[in-house]
Amino acid sequence: MTSLPQLLLTFLGLLFCAGDVAVLGVLLTWQERAATPAARRRRLLRGVLPASVLLVALLLLAFVQMLLLWSGQ
Repeated sequence: MTSLPQLLLTFLGLLFCAGDVAVLGVLLTWQERAATPAARRRRLLRGVLPASVLLVALLLLAFVQMLLLWSGQ
């Protein structure tokens, strides 16, 4: 039987994941809206790639935490 805190944590985890994906979309849009190809490349290397690595790592961590929450261990 599931408990209310377990369901609440799952909902918050899913909300975090959705926000994470939205931020990734904003980053890619920001990179593509640079005026020149050189500026797009600079934004990609200095902003988008490092932030994307961090966000994807947080996304995977959230998924693992939710799996552990529901595994019963």
